[in-house]
Amino acid sequence: MLAEAYAFGVASVATGWVSIPKSLLSLLLAWAPIWLIIGIAISGPLSDRLGRKLMFYVTMALYGVGALGLAFSQGYGLILLFLAIMLLASGGEMNTILIASHELMPPRHRGKATMAAVSFVSIGGLVLAVAAFSSSYGSVPVQRAVVGGVGFVIVAVLFYVRGRTPESLRWLYGIDPARAVREAEHFYPDQAAARIGAIEAELRTSTTATSSWRQVMGLPRMGLKLACSTMMSFGNAAGYGMITYVVGPYFFKNLTDQILLAAGLAAVISGAIFLSGDRFSRRRTLLLGYVACSGISLIIVLTRGWWHSDALRFLALVFVLNFFINIAYITEDTFKAEIWPTAVRGSMTALVRFISIGCYVVTIFVTQNLTIGEYLGFNLAVWLVGLAGAGLWSAFGIETGGGAALGIASGETIADRS
Repeated sequence: MLAEAYAFGVASVATGWVSIPKSLLSLLLAWAPIWLIIGIAISGPLSDRLGRKLMFYVTMALYGVGALGLAFSQGYGLILLFLAIMLLASGGEMNTILIASHELMPPRHRGKATMAAVSFVSIGGLVLAVAAFSSSYGSVPVQRAVVGGVGFVIVAVLFYVRGRTPESLRWLYGIDPARAVREAEHFYPDQAAARIGAIEAELRTSTTATSSWRQVMGLPRMGLKLACSTMMSFGNAAGYGMITYVVGPYFFKNLTDQILLAAGLAAVISGAIFLSGDRFSRRRTLLLGYVACSGISLIIVLTRGWWHSDALRFLALVFVLNFFINIAYITEDTFKAEIWPTAVRGSMTALVRFISIGCYVVTIFVTQNLTIGEYLGFNLAVWLVGLAGAGLWSAFGIETGGGAALGIASGETIADRS
């Protein structure tokens, strides 16, 4: 998670590394989500077919190549090339983390464990901001080397951690039960029988087979799940990017590092909500987050004359908005990975992320010629789309939080009740 946020933010910082025509600024900003969704599209289905752990190693290797190359990039072309490699890897990395977190953790901890993992996105943004800000008074090669070097250090830490992380037992049991038992005995010698027993008990209450797309799409609420999760995910992707990564660098280019720092600090602080991940209602938390983001976006529209010429006021609004964006973000990311059956969890989570981030890419080009008033109005509309998704799920969806078993959240068990 930390790696994806770091790589995504580097695209914004990189606008100051080379001299480029203003007409190409949107291309550089779109470069990040474009390669993220390519990584997502590749890794999702592969994680369902080859396993969660193997994808971790593939994405880490690619991320390391990108980070190292970025540190030595001199021209615009090389910067784009190594950013693409980093983003391809980080898009796949995050998708795999989302699904693995739910599958590896027991019901009483999976909500807060997944939210905590998503919260590392905020830490990744903060790390980038600190790295960029601390080197901003040096030469461009110095800042480039610092940003690339920190990214490589992140990879080294992740490699160490991944080597001590087991394969998802839920996924592995569906592929090879005997191998799942061996994996459990290796990583959980004192809990192996209990963990395998819990999986077997849940399978005995399974609603139906879920090994094919036709079977999966026949489960209850699949259309509602896809619509609501995509709408909320789009609100997050486009809403967060429009203010923090587009409005900021475009209209306050000299404040790019400070904007990233303010957004990162707000997100880290609000990330403490992960502690309630298995206690509070997921539906209500989602609704709260999107109501707040829509309300603050409306305030930003109505007060643009107050903040547009004052950098400190703009930074304050960025901080408050990102505080609530992060609440919506970590809750929605947790939600969109828990609602799908295990056999297709990677693919369906990737589909939601691919559509939502792909739509965000479109908004970058659609909005590049809008006036500031039109642009902010569009941002408000984006958050209203997310609010509509949260409202629909609150009214017609099931409760997936509060310590609910993953099988209930995904619809794989017969206990799927409102």
